[in-house]
Amino acid sequence: MPLRISGGEFKGRRIDSPTPGKGIRPTTEKVKLALFSIIGTASVQSSKFLDLYACTGALGIEALSRGAEKAVFVEKLRRNCDLIQKNLNTLSIAGRGVVIKSSVQRFLDISNERFDIVLLDPPFEHDEWEKVMGCLGSGANVSQEGIVIGEHRSQVRLKNKYGNLEMDSTRQYGGSQLSIYRVV
Repeated sequence: MPLRISGGEFKGRRIDSPTPGKGIRPTTEKVKLALFSIIGTASVQSSKFLDLYACTGALGIEALSRGAEKAVFVEKLRRNCDLIQKNLNTLSIAGRGVVIKSSVQRFLDISNERFDIVLLDPPFEHDEWEKVMGCLGSGANVSQEGIVIGEHRSQVRLKNKYGNLEMDSTRQYGGSQLSIYRVV
């Protein structure tokens, strides 16, 4: 089932997504529009964007469409990595995207690259929020003016602070919630 890019240079273009199944839950159009509204156009432009639990790469590709300089996609499944690369190639933006086959925790443990915007959109069954947010809160992967946004079940309660990340706000959309953190 193709996904539609909702804004920027590739607005209206479609990218491929995996066959629906266990653990696959594409971000709804409403949540995606809200997410990029929260981040703001000026923040996305020329940013380094980290798409964790990337699956289709739709959110990182949306960021590239809206002017991000670079997007790094971290995904542990080979078939999804291949799909992200195919989507980047289809849009002729492979040079602005880096696809990394890895677990999120392993990537965060070994990477020293800093990102302006970090998005976590794991499967709803994900239960490693404390560990991953603690890692991001250590400051090794988030720039000084960075923003971290997690999309999760509305029943999941994240802490107000993880290291140097402090919760700015939360927004609920049906069964999904966005938790927005900023570096303090």
